[in-house]
Amino acid sequence: MKSVLSLILFFSVLSAAAQQQQEVYKLDSCVQFGANAFDDVVVRVQQPAKWKTKKPSLDSHIEKFFDVYTQKRAGGKITISLLINSDGKPCTYEVRPNSNVRPDMAKLKAWMDLYEWQPAINNGQPVRSYKILQISFEGKKITITELD
Repeated sequence: MKSVLSLILFFSVLSAAAQQQQEVYKLDSCVQFGANAFDDVVVRVQQPAKWKTKKPSLDSHIEKFFDVYTQKRAGGKITISLLINSDGKPCTYEVRPNSNVRPDMAKLKAWMDLYEWQPAINNGQPVRSYKILQISFEGKKITITELD
């Protein structure tokens, strides 16, 4: 009897862990930057990469994309990970949705790769770096936070 209960407990723990897994969409291997795109990424930089375009701003660019997807009761977060090349070209390589907003991931990648960024600077030179954006949905309000 103990072995049966142990077996039931084991499977219930496995199913609970499986339900907590977060969806991750790997959108691009960033092959346009070479086969080893992530090998020469500088993590600690003197000046982080910045959105280069004044119109639209980064916030309005993202808000325009998600206007189509937000509903009255939208909620949650989406985390977008970008690789910014030393020439300012971006590559969206990962999206982690944790919300009831489910965009078309290929369209989101194309949208995020539309504009160039000012590359990160380290030792006076432009370098390849990461940029992580967290988009929070509260009703029709969208908040964009750049994480370090």
